[in-house]
Amino acid sequence: MRRPRRSLLAAIGSMALAGCLAGDDESPANDSSPDDDLTPLPDDDRTLPPSGTDPNGYPDYDVDRLVAFDEIDPGETAIYLEPSAASITESERLTFTLFNESSGEFSYNPYAWQLHKRVDGRWHYVAPRGINEPAHTLEPGDNFAWDLSVDNDGIEDGRSIGGHGVAEPDPIAGLGGGEYVFGTDVDFDDGPADGSVGFCARFDLETDSLSLTTTDAITSVGWAGDVIVASSDRVAPEDDDTRLGAYELVRTDDDVEGTELIRETLLRNDQLRDAIVLAREYDADRVRLEEYNAVTPIFGVDDTRYYHYDGEAYAISARVIDDD
Repeated sequence: MRRPRRSLLAAIGSMALAGCLAGDDESPANDSSPDDDLTPLPDDDRTLPPSGTDPNGYPDYDVDRLVAFDEIDPGETAIYLEPSAASITESERLTFTLFNESSGEFSYNPYAWQLHKRVDGRWHYVAPRGINEPAHTLEPGDNFAWDLSVDNDGIEDGRSIGGHGVAEPDPIAGLGGGEYVFGTDVDFDDGPADGSVGFCARFDLETDSLSLTTTDAITSVGWAGDVIVASSDRVAPEDDDTRLGAYELVRTDDDVEGTELIRETLLRNDQLRDAIVLAREYDADRVRLEEYNAVTPIFGVDDTRYYHYDGEAYAISARVIDDD
């Protein structure tokens, strides 16, 4: 198990994200010559994998090359992301450090972290659902660190974790046990590399899987014919620009393309979470969730969307309920 070899010297106090930037005057020596299939960096023996590198067994970062920590030698690699441990439990914190051991500076976004989980051999993007876009510079010899910890308290009792807007990985909620990859990507307009480069590192989360429950915003549930109708107090009716809406689920046998969900992704959409849990709990083919919402289009749904979860296919639509 490798650990970061630089001490963190200064925290970026103005950032909401749990991260820090550090530098060190020492530069590890490397007398070996770069391999022929590696791209040498200016005035430095350290290298990056060549453009087009995309090792098997990792998420698709849509970059020109991917630097995966388990696939490289940190002593010979110019820029890389290193985890402080190979696994954690819910009570522990994991640090991912982006090292710049090249001879040039580059810009990066500390909010542009990505978390994927592998389920049944497939990687699923989990978080975050939105990012800020500030630019920071990582100088030669400096590093930046993200901390990650897991907080699942209250989720099985109905705690909402949402999924919109900027999120932090310390703590992050709604993660069950399994294999994850933490990563980031950088677009190099100039400096130590060309094009876009992804950096990532695997880790295992050693904890139980999460039980799937409705959120605690649900206030009533009942049958109306063959439809389960539920109400929620997620948004107060007196809030500005709110309208009473119907978030509607239909279980379908149609062979339709749709978004594949895992428990961690379902937990990040409150209405979808409630609708699917109610359909499963009551063995209902149709669910209507009635609640106030201020988003346009209502619930952010402007056409029918299809989802697949645990062997079932669901069609989701939404409409404004007429005041009359």
